[in-house]
Amino acid sequence: MRFDDIARTSPSIPREFTNFPMSVSLVDHSAPSHVFNDYLAMRTTRAGTISPNDRKVHVTQTVSTIFQFRAIDWGMENCELHVAIPPVDRPTTLALYRLNATVPLDISTLSFNVRPPRVAKLSNIVLGQDSLDWHRKLSCAMDDVLVFELACSEDEVSGSCDIEWWQAREETAPGECFTTLYEIR
Repeated sequence: MRFDDIARTSPSIPREFTNFPMSVSLVDHSAPSHVFNDYLAMRTTRAGTISPNDRKVHVTQTVSTIFQFRAIDWGMENCELHVAIPPVDRPTTLALYRLNATVPLDISTLSFNVRPPRVAKLSNIVLGQDSLDWHRKLSCAMDDVLVFELACSEDEVSGSCDIEWWQAREETAPGECFTTLYEIR
């Protein structure tokens, strides 16, 4: 497409936008072949069956959540993953992993058995009485698929990790929602 031939200002003017996950899916290592679906959240309209943008996130000792993103703009190779979570009643440590995926995952067949392998642990994320706004810069190129898994940390005491919320695109009052933001800067 010859995007490289377009004249650009120098130095470049930083721009940013928010790119929400194209999918949010659950996997369960205690039921490794189970495929979670969002049929309960689907609704029928005149145009057909649609799934809402808000997705359930659930993390327990056995269940983890997989977030899938696509870098959608040319020339904006600096990505930043944001995880914002309101205060929680009891401290919990979650682990965020990067998964080895270069093509979009088929969420209709995604289970623990077929999820991409973990390639790196990005961080332990400690939830507590204060709101959390964790972020990490990543390099990305146009059309890159970036997949992350949020799971209980291996350091968590057995049975103490059970967190659930909705990943929401629409911002609500502080403390009412969880939003995973993927900002391209």
